[in-house]
Amino acid sequence: MTRKIFIGVVSVSLIIMLICAGLVTGILYDYMGEQLDGQLAGEAVLVEEGWLTGGEDYLTGLEARTDIASRITLLSPTGDVLYDSAADTHKMENHMQREEVKEALTEGEGYATRVSYTLAQDMRYYAKKTADGEIIRMSMSHNSRMRLLLDTAGMMLLTIAILFLLGAAISYRVAKAIIRPINEIDLDHPDIRESYDELGPLLHRISQQNDSIRRQMEKLRKRREEFNIITENMSEGLIILDKDAEILSYNSGALKMLGVDASTAEKVEGSVLKLNRSEPFRSVVQEALLGEHAQVYIEGDEFTCEVIASPVKEGRETTGAILILMDVTERERGERMRREFTSNVSHELKTPLTSIYGVSDMLASGMVKPEDVKGFAGTIKEESARLISLIDDIMRLSQLDENTVIQEKGVIDLWEITQEAVMRLSRKAQENEVELKCVGTSAVMKGVDYIADEIVYNLCENAIKYNKKGGSMTVTVRSEADRCVLTVKDNGIGIPKGEQERIFERFYRVDKSHSKKIGGTGLGLSIVKHGVSYLGGTINVESEEGIGTTITVVFPKNI
Repeated sequence: MTRKIFIGVVSVSLIIMLICAGLVTGILYDYMGEQLDGQLAGEAVLVEEGWLTGGEDYLTGLEARTDIASRITLLSPTGDVLYDSAADTHKMENHMQREEVKEALTEGEGYATRVSYTLAQDMRYYAKKTADGEIIRMSMSHNSRMRLLLDTAGMMLLTIAILFLLGAAISYRVAKAIIRPINEIDLDHPDIRESYDELGPLLHRISQQNDSIRRQMEKLRKRREEFNIITENMSEGLIILDKDAEILSYNSGALKMLGVDASTAEKVEGSVLKLNRSEPFRSVVQEALLGEHAQVYIEGDEFTCEVIASPVKEGRETTGAILILMDVTERERGERMRREFTSNVSHELKTPLTSIYGVSDMLASGMVKPEDVKGFAGTIKEESARLISLIDDIMRLSQLDENTVIQEKGVIDLWEITQEAVMRLSRKAQENEVELKCVGTSAVMKGVDYIADEIVYNLCENAIKYNKKGGSMTVTVRSEADRCVLTVKDNGIGIPKGEQERIFERFYRVDKSHSKKIGGTGLGLSIVKHGVSYLGGTINVESEEGIGTTITVVFPKNI
């Protein structure tokens, strides 16, 4: 504060001194200009009298005189130069357009000043119209304001410097004397007796405020700690906003659900829209700040979260919003799988039941000829078998899902199971004109034999079904250090790259028209995936459309 007072006083003093210097220079310039104009006018009167009485001889004689220092120019009424004491008249241009000449022709006399920036001088001109119509113009150089200022700058600067230093010393002492008692006040424990009487009410109020602030800060600290403990232990995310969508508070759960890197969590500030710029999130925030309750689901890379936004109001005015974020990833995934499964099961069950019902209805109504009854009965049997197969697959898949397989794991030989499965499929391979090859060695591992059999059988059956006439399928089993590897390779129709990630989904079929012709429940590969997972293995698919597919399953031996 001392510095501010000092700088303020000194600055004002310096500005006043500079203004005064400028004013003095201006006044001096104007005074000298008026004196010069008077001198030019007086000399012009003398020259006019001499010209009228002595003519050109008088003018010529003036060049030897020293009492007239001005430049003399004689002009005709049309502006031509008749005589000039300082230049050759033949080289001088017409002066009719000069300001002082035009004014003399109309008013009898005229004044003008023109600036020479190069010489930093002003030229003062005075023109007077004579009785016989000619114009006598007198001119003389005169220092410009800038030159005058420069000529007097040394003395002025010295004066200003002396006054400045004197004022600065006095200002510094006065400022320190004023501020010292104020600087010595202890604002945490102000003593009214040690300061100016005028500051007494202020210091008393500061003391009261300090006590109040200390009590409030302690309460706020405790509440903040309680709030942080509660919010950080919430499974839900919480974000509190002001009316401008700026973040006031949040917990780590909210940042995690919105995909914010934990390493940058301490830097989270500003608009909440920086955390998530998706349209649903922006919309729900805007609705809450407009005073409406809103709810939306946001799909992230790892999470699906439900955002519930509620406005915070004071009276009728919305002053902010509270966002609650709940992780509904598993719920949404389960709900989606339930809907898909229900829809697919309904469709798959309806198809054979519709066929059975239609055939039965025809038999019951007597519309079938006796010789055709056997064929219709065969249709009922086939559709019933398909229905039973579908139900069995669903039950097996449910057991694998819920980990409720009845049989315990034991020592099995994957090579023996593979040979038996291939043997059972040999007839189907012949019907489809597909060549079967089974290559391998004994591969002993810990597992459940019927689950391993279903894995091998389903993979081989698919390789036959989705093959082409004259195609081939090779099944390879090998034993490695701590694992057993099963490979099923065919040169069939292949799987498009965009479909390869979905082939293990329940009821999913790449080519629905082709799948309808070859039959099946659509659960085979899903059973394979869950069976491999149950046995602790991994499965990998490599396929190129039109060339073939290779599926590799790796099981841990665990023995």
